[in-house]
Amino acid sequence: MHERRRVRRTQVYKCAKISTDGSLRDCVVRDISSLGARLALMSTCSIPDKFGLTFDAAHTMRACRVAWRSATEVGVEFCEATFHSAA
Repeated sequence: MHERRRVRRTQVYKCAKISTDGSLRDCVVRDISSLGARLALMSTCSIPDKFGLTFDAAHTMRACRVAWRSATEVGVEFCEATFHSAA
């Protein structure tokens, strides 16, 4: 398979949370780069096309846009270069 990503991703196993409409949902980050990540979940059917991603209980948030999805994983592109304060 031809790699289409602009930046190489690093494989990780890091717990994170998806923030949508004020609620948090658990996920696992499987790989990550400065431009995006692959997130694993029990199901992706209720994940919107845009959401926030946090690694620290919503103290900081990273805006994400879904680039692709399967039944249990989503590939996201980070919409901004850095995390921002959720407060």
